[in-house]
Amino acid sequence: MRFNMKNTQSLKLNRDFRRAYKGDNFVGGYTVVYIKKNKYQFNRLGLRVGKATGKAVTRNRLKRLMRESYRLMEDDIEKGYDFIIVARNRAVGKTQSQIQGDIRFAMRKLGLIK
Repeated sequence: MRFNMKNTQSLKLNRDFRRAYKGDNFVGGYTVVYIKKNKYQFNRLGLRVGKATGKAVTRNRLKRLMRESYRLMEDDIEKGYDFIIVARNRAVGKTQSQIQGDIRFAMRKLGLIK
């Protein structure tokens, strides 16, 4: 059985990232979440982990944890937004539940959780 994000696509273009950065944001303990309304009936997700966070293995693990955190709460989030989730350096070594809690708190503060 495959568990994938049903109603979400990836943000890939630089112009889409720049546009999303101009929207609202919330700075949490482990992540920064940027949101911007889009013209689609689905969400688009972009993940960013800077090189200062660590080596490639560490950065890829953080991206997997953030993607899984988003996937688990995808059904609760309003549709029609572009999201960028940026990992902060202090996210290294944190568990999936800690990162998910941080992202959920940010989404609630931004008014996106139903």
